[in-house]
Amino acid sequence: MQVQRWAVLVLAVVMWALPGLGGDSTTDSGVRTIAADPPSSYVSTTYLPGSAQRGKSGDTEEVTPPPVPTPAPAGGELRTLAKGTGRTTDVSSSDQLTRAIAAARPGDTIRMAAGTYSPVVISTSGTAEDPITLTGPADAVITGSGKGYTVHMDGASWWQLVGFAVTGGGKGVMLDNVQHILLDSLDIGRTGDEAVHFRTHSSDNTIQRSTIHDTGLDQPQYGEGVYVGSARSNWKKITGGPPDLSMNNRIVGNTFRTITAENVDVKEATSGTWISGNRFDGSATSGQNFADSIVDVKGYSTTVIDNVTTGESPALTNIIETHVITDKATSGCGNTIAGNTTQGFTPKGADVAVDKKCN
Repeated sequence: MQVQRWAVLVLAVVMWALPGLGGDSTTDSGVRTIAADPPSSYVSTTYLPGSAQRGKSGDTEEVTPPPVPTPAPAGGELRTLAKGTGRTTDVSSSDQLTRAIAAARPGDTIRMAAGTYSPVVISTSGTAEDPITLTGPADAVITGSGKGYTVHMDGASWWQLVGFAVTGGGKGVMLDNVQHILLDSLDIGRTGDEAVHFRTHSSDNTIQRSTIHDTGLDQPQYGEGVYVGSARSNWKKITGGPPDLSMNNRIVGNTFRTITAENVDVKEATSGTWISGNRFDGSATSGQNFADSIVDVKGYSTTVIDNVTTGESPALTNIIETHVITDKATSGCGNTIAGNTTQGFTPKGADVAVDKKCN
């Protein structure tokens, strides 16, 4: 499909909330709020060589720009769970869970009892009026192993996954070509690579009030907490060549622990990602494959506000950084970063490091 070329977006708008009058402010509780700086200080000179090392930020190859995305919801409000309007199915074994998922209809609720369950693939869809709900207590655990996906949302839309745990596997929750998925109050961790991945044009999804932890046990360089979109080098494999337009995904009010790569990695050509009210952890940042920041934004029109970072590692350099991978219209620029804090430490590099190409 032919897509009209976007005009170059406005350069990154980066500001940090400040409770005092200039300079960094540290409260008695040890929370450090970063001051707003003039545009000339947006890019850390110690950071720029690292940006160049990532190589592809200097590539000016033209790509087809994405269409205008649907605006993301204003603010970082939590999604409200929809009540089931259909059947309720109670399950207590892996076979029962697999059958219930395959038979699910819009409005149905599947309730897992405490226990251990095998990995699942979900490919049926609910509707806007009647989403499908999969729920269980914290000790209902879907367990994976090896390099596979523990929970794979594959072409399914309008589901609510609530309350249970997802552990093990190469990737915890993989979402491919899905829309309007709500991940709420989950425990996702002990993964070989990333914990949660919104991929293959997956848009308008939310993860909220969840705990994301212990990633990258097999490959620390790929141990992101939440990963949005796909690297350009993977577009041919994932989408057949076009950009992975995973748009308007929301990461709100979650707790991250022991994350070996970025807590959140937002890839090029994605837009409208909203990241707010999260508690990030830099204590396990590995530095492998340039994993040296808490949030890495390669998309555009991304909002990163009101997050707190605790914990530092020798490899942690910048808290939030952006990179231009495709061009300024679709990557690394035009983002809003404000009101974020660190607690208990000052980063070795920059609080916010914006790619110099955005200037």
